Amino acid sequence: MAVHVAAIDFGTTYSGYAFSVSAPETDLKDVEILSNQIWNSGTAEVASLKTPTCLLLSKDRKISAFGYEAEEQYADIVLDGDTEDYYFFHRFKMNLHNNKNITMTMVLEDVRGQPLPAIDVFSLSIKALKDHLKSTVEIKNIKLDDRKTKWVLTVPAIWTDTAKQFMRKSAEKAGIPRDRLTIALEPESASIYCQTFPSAGCRDIVEIESRYMVVDLGGGTIDVTVHEKIPNGTLKEVTKASGMVVAGLRLMMHLSNFSFAYLADHF
Repeated sequence: MAVHVAAIDFGTTYSGYAFSVSAPETDLKDVEILSNQIWNSGTAEVASLKTPTCLLLSKDRKISAFGYEAEEQYADIVLDGDTEDYYFFHRFKMNLHNNKNITMTMVLEDVRGQPLPAIDVFSLSIKALKDHLKSTVEIKNIKLDDRKTKWVLTVPAIWTDTAKQFMRKSAEKAGIPRDRLTIALEPESASIYCQTFPSAGCRDIVEIESRYMVVDLGGGTIDVTVHEKIPNGTLKEVTKASGMVVAGLRLMMHLSNFSFAYLADHF
């Protein structure tokens, strides 16, 4: 029976996914990894392997659109003056880093200040990505069974255990079985990828006892850690992951929220 693995990169500013289908016992370096199809932005004429982490919901909390489609549809909704019938969330992932009192009942506000349970916003976003992934692989005549697929969800290394648990609960609510889900740290995932598929510029890191720094420059956080390749072929964390919030993004978030609120109130 084929082994199915689906991974979701739920980012602060952009998100995407990848998947693989392989025979049992296939060596990792021989596994073919397929990323999501190109996401297209009709207004900006942009083609990207990732889509904005934006969620558009109807008033009854149903998914209307995610990513570029959510941005474009909400822009039309603002022009039509129908914003009261929708929720629009973007760049909300940072709430799990900035909030020191994360609970399963915490609330997020959309760009107009309309509140919704945070776990609904996160779980519906994960569901949107999961559904898009499943529709993509079905085009390739591959059927993903949630119960038989190994799901991976990446998170920043500097997040608290509470924030990671919140993401796990969100994924479960999105329909991903708990026993089929792995929460993976973003810099560790990048490090393992470079070990398995080293490019010409980083072949030295695959040598035993080699040490190297992993710097994950994300849209909301910067993670920095040092890894060492030990004799048994696995990786050892030499220094605990540390990092910071990207201040420039926070400023951009405030400006964007102000712009959305202004347009919603005046048009």
